[in-house]
Amino acid sequence: MTPNVIAQDPTVSFNPMRTGWDSAQPQLAPSQVSAADFGQLFSTAVDGQVYTQPLVIGSTVVVATENNKVYGIHAVTGAILWSKSLGPVWPAAAIGCGDLVPNIGVTSTPVFDPSSGRVYLTAKVNVDGDPHGKSVQWFLHSLDVATGNEPPNWPVKIQGSPPNNAGVVFDPFTAQQRTGLLLLDGEVFAGFGAHCDADTYFGYLVGVKTATGALRMWCAQNTGGKTPRSGVWMGGGGLVSDGPGRIFFSTGNGISPAPGPGNQPPGHLAESVIHLSSNGQLTAVDFFSPGNADQLDLHDQDFGSGGPVALPSPPFGTTAHPKLLVQIGKDGRVFLLDRDDLGGRGQGPGGSDGALSVAGPFRGVWGHLAVWGGDGGFVYVPENDGHLRALKYGVDGTGTPVLANAGTSSAEIGHYPGSPSVTSDGMTSGSALVWVVCPDPKGSDGSNAQLRAYDAVPVNGVLRLRWSAPIGTAVKFAKVGVGSGRVYVGTRDGRLIAFGSPSQAALTGTPVDFGQVAVGATGNATTTVTAARGVTVTAITTAAPFSAKPPALPVTLNTGGTLAVPVGFAPTGPGGATGTLSFAVTTNGVAGTVGLDLHGTGTQPGFAASPPSLDFGQLATQSSMTLSVIVTNTGTTPETIGGTTSSSPPFTVAGLPPVGFSLAPGTSLAVSATYAPAVPSPAGGDSSQFTVTGSDGLSVTVPLTGTAVVGAPQLTIKPTSVDFGQVPVGGSLSRTFDIKNTGNVTLNVTKAAPPTAPFSAPNPIAEGQQLGPDQQVTQTVVFTPTAAGQASGHFLLTGDDGQGMQTVSFTGTGVTSGSVAPPSADDWTFNGTAVLSGTDIVLTEAINNQTGSALCDMAVPSANLRAHFTAVIGGGSGADGLAFVLLDAAHETPHALGGGGGGLGYSGLHGLAVTLDTSKNANDPSANFVALATGGQGDALVYAATATNIGDLRTGTHTVDVQVTGGRVQVTVDGRAAIDTTVAVPAGVLVGFTGATGGLNDNHRVQGVSITF
Repeated sequence: MTPNVIAQDPTVSFNPMRTGWDSAQPQLAPSQVSAADFGQLFSTAVDGQVYTQPLVIGSTVVVATENNKVYGIHAVTGAILWSKSLGPVWPAAAIGCGDLVPNIGVTSTPVFDPSSGRVYLTAKVNVDGDPHGKSVQWFLHSLDVATGNEPPNWPVKIQGSPPNNAGVVFDPFTAQQRTGLLLLDGEVFAGFGAHCDADTYFGYLVGVKTATGALRMWCAQNTGGKTPRSGVWMGGGGLVSDGPGRIFFSTGNGISPAPGPGNQPPGHLAESVIHLSSNGQLTAVDFFSPGNADQLDLHDQDFGSGGPVALPSPPFGTTAHPKLLVQIGKDGRVFLLDRDDLGGRGQGPGGSDGALSVAGPFRGVWGHLAVWGGDGGFVYVPENDGHLRALKYGVDGTGTPVLANAGTSSAEIGHYPGSPSVTSDGMTSGSALVWVVCPDPKGSDGSNAQLRAYDAVPVNGVLRLRWSAPIGTAVKFAKVGVGSGRVYVGTRDGRLIAFGSPSQAALTGTPVDFGQVAVGATGNATTTVTAARGVTVTAITTAAPFSAKPPALPVTLNTGGTLAVPVGFAPTGPGGATGTLSFAVTTNGVAGTVGLDLHGTGTQPGFAASPPSLDFGQLATQSSMTLSVIVTNTGTTPETIGGTTSSSPPFTVAGLPPVGFSLAPGTSLAVSATYAPAVPSPAGGDSSQFTVTGSDGLSVTVPLTGTAVVGAPQLTIKPTSVDFGQVPVGGSLSRTFDIKNTGNVTLNVTKAAPPTAPFSAPNPIAEGQQLGPDQQVTQTVVFTPTAAGQASGHFLLTGDDGQGMQTVSFTGTGVTSGSVAPPSADDWTFNGTAVLSGTDIVLTEAINNQTGSALCDMAVPSANLRAHFTAVIGGGSGADGLAFVLLDAAHETPHALGGGGGGLGYSGLHGLAVTLDTSKNANDPSANFVALATGGQGDALVYAATATNIGDLRTGTHTVDVQVTGGRVQVTVDGRAAIDTTVAVPAGVLVGFTGATGGLNDNHRVQGVSITF
């Protein structure tokens, strides 16, 4: 064993409170991250998708994959130090859940025990390799972080029944373990939910003693049957603990608790935050559940899609409520709770929620929040299909803790963005960055993802993007690991990527904090940098409101040499400001940039509101939304409240300070506004305002606006069943169905579970995606049979319209031989100038510069392909020809259309083409020939074989036969052998025809198409 290893990142979100905040990363100062030399250090390939957060333990990064592989990777070089297989993977197709495909292995983030030097992780193992996955088991493993070795009597099999529901037996087949593991009091805890809500499953919390392997279990529902559910999944967030014997977590859909006090938890605890005591028997001792929990269940708006986060004190908390917890789910409301009194259900005034405060709804979260404890405290919300949102902590005029919207990223962060993490140098203002993995917002498959770093404090309502880099394809709920100035991220395409600076900067110095400076004045300071090696400084720059007075440049410094630079801060408005003092340097002939962070706070007598106004957007009548404003004393002396003016309906304001309330310089109070329209808005919408005035007459007014409409969303799916018919084994066929909001207010897609093999959805609609009124998404599904026989699958969809879950069913039959459907609008796709005329394909008319393609929608195996057709070319000035194409189905779609002219509508595409060419271009043997082309660009095609011993292609009709046998391609024209050659033929092909004209033209028509396989 390797005990007492220093772990920099030992558990999901860095600590058991799950703040996602690492305060010991001075090497990740904003100026260093934005320097030119900060970038990718290595990219190490691993076997399988990486859904786990990389753990940084000493000089080793531990990574686990969905292929049940675990790796110890050198934190600096990326070299694989050790690897271990945990057993056969479990096929997701066994349960028909396309959420995570194709394999399930290690999904949750492990936890490290520094006292033993061991990493604990769970794995779903297909014990006997059964293709149907019936021999599956869940195991908890214990691996030496230095070697990957496992001690005797490990792993421990997860099995048994929970004492609070003894009639239920843990089912490893339906159970999924996504929550990050918790190490508490010598015991490893794991939460279990389900795969796509596939019955029958229960929410479990399982504990295993590290010393003995003894196992115990608790269930979120105390009765059996098919309806309990209450999965513990939390978007990959970790089980929370703030001290010995105390565990907090959230649950999803199921039977919600009846209204009642939190300290008397009932047996059914779906849609809840639960406080579980691990002292003695596992026992629920407190809970909170929203008043609309039953509606959340109906809409599949899991309260537990987000993991809870315990907020550190200070800066969070008050004397009355020192231990705060924040929770958000799919419906986007942010609940601030007291960890010692969670609030039960319906325990607020008039049966309302017993939360301390509620913000939103914003966009929903599939993941968990992150925390920055400096600058008064911020919480970061990774909105699904939205933005990174910063909420500022404050206390309202009644002393109630509140989270207020302070700003968002300017760019969207994509479908299923990562859960954010924060790095800083202690609580030093200006030192913090928020890291988040952002998939491409245009798709839901994680492609074209970026790792981004944002400044932690919004300026004018915007989080500044400090740095970004591509990472390939991201997984859902991605979480970064951090250690020694490096940031690590795992990807869906099986890589661990590290980012950082390759070496110490050429100049070192300390950030400059100007402190408080009055608006209109200038604060001055001098910063001194020291040369870490021989360096020449060629330029020193910064941007307003900061300034610099560099000495005469260039200046060359030897190692240890210093350079003093006077700097200034001239704020034009109240509030914090950050900037960078940039040094352009040359070291050993290589140019670069080194930065130092600048920070200051502008002051001005009176108040400022952040945000300065609240726009609630469009809401349906009978719904509500709550937003908050932080009102700050921006002066340098106390402000005494002289009066307040509240809003008028349909707006209400809570938390206004009483007259005589004193607000110290630089401190803030929160004011919450709720928009709850009962009737539609008049033209121009609803508006109001509230005002806070000091005894000196200085005031701040916050406008409130919103628009109310009568209506509801309506999820409409057409068709709800799709029959793919017969599709060849080794081939594929795509079909579509439409997902539309036929209502008149925005619809939230709360569940989107695509099918599993042999069906797939290459770019499925994302959970959390919003559809405006009459907005439609066309969803593509592909059937790719791997064996002969019938197959079935389904796509599960739920919206927040009250209809519950809807199912789109798929059927199809795999066959080993058959024929391609004749050209038709239903089974073929016509692109460019190509059209269907009766049963004929017209690729071009006798018009210059036309290009067309007609491709069968179904991909077929090429091994024994036969094609017969009649080509008709002529009627024009003589160019360019047509082709029968066998396009690589792995790279092309039925919408493919290549280059025109001599490219025949084929050039630039992947695959083969049997060409009938009537115009001589580059590489062509004549102006009347048949060829087998393997590629090409522009007018120049590349040929494997050509034949000129044919009749005039522009006269009459010509019968063409093509036979593919393995890699052998034979072509006859009018019964005469023309081509017989061997080439590399793609295994699966899209068959069809292309044709083009250029400066000359002809009609290009294909008749009597017959294709078999």
